[in-house]
Amino acid sequence: MLEGISLSVLIMGTLFLLTVIIVASVGNWLFSGNATFDRRLREIQGLAPGDKRKDQPTEEGAFTVKWLQPMARLVVPDDKWKQSRIRARLVRAGYRSPQAMSIYYTAKFFLAVLLPVLSISPLLMYPTLVTQRHWAVVALVVSALIGFFIPNLVLRHKEEARRQHLAEVFPDVLDLLVVCVEAGLSLDAAIKRVGDEFHFASRDMSDELLLVTLEIRAGKPRNEALKSLAERTDLEEMQALVSILIQAEHFGTSIADALREHADEMRDIRIQTAREKAAKLPVKMAIPILLFIFPALFLVILGPAAIHIYTGFIDRM
Repeated sequence: MLEGISLSVLIMGTLFLLTVIIVASVGNWLFSGNATFDRRLREIQGLAPGDKRKDQPTEEGAFTVKWLQPMARLVVPDDKWKQSRIRARLVRAGYRSPQAMSIYYTAKFFLAVLLPVLSISPLLMYPTLVTQRHWAVVALVVSALIGFFIPNLVLRHKEEARRQHLAEVFPDVLDLLVVCVEAGLSLDAAIKRVGDEFHFASRDMSDELLLVTLEIRAGKPRNEALKSLAERTDLEEMQALVSILIQAEHFGTSIADALREHADEMRDIRIQTAREKAAKLPVKMAIPILLFIFPALFLVILGPAAIHIYTGFIDRM
């Protein structure tokens, strides 16, 4: 009886893993909208479907070449729009490595397969834990979904944490940028100086500003470099700053005056945000006070009186 149950659980687990792999492969093939277009481009260039150009340098390590890249070809979607969307999220989270997207999709695939295997292992060792088969199927499906969405949750957490950190240091960056521009530095030199000054205070903001400087030195127009900065940081404050700088350069107005006005406005917004958070604090503290402080306060105040009343009734009886 136990051997029959363990064999059936093993068969269901194997069929489930095969179903996940087949569904993922078919879905990747069906929803890859640019696969035909990329294939035609490669045929025009005289390249095989999996080849690269002869002059393209490869600086990846042995693990990347032997294991990561072959696995990434199976799990990374062929749709360039999906790749660009995930690439943008990875950049906003601080992952700029060329293998970041391959690692992301490979982690999703391995976790979607590994967690069901780990969840079914106790059932194979102790078949008496599950008396009905549908609970084993539910455990497999839930563990596969959890493993598939864990990288999404981690990426979202990293993205939100980095955005919050950049938002906290942005007012200081803007004030220092105003000081540098008013001191006589050009906008490019001011951005580089602020990036150097924030190397120890905020490494992420320093990297973003220095990357703008490198792009401008490489020949990229300043407007496009600033727009790329706003897209990488994904901050409304940075987008407003970039819009002001582009408009000031386009209309020929003073960049120092525009930055000073924007810094004053951002300071007012920061004060209003702090006041708003302070006004919300009593409402947020109401539930913890009712659940934790009031019971302890009542116990301290009414506890001795309740004991005294109880002993009085006992003495009279």
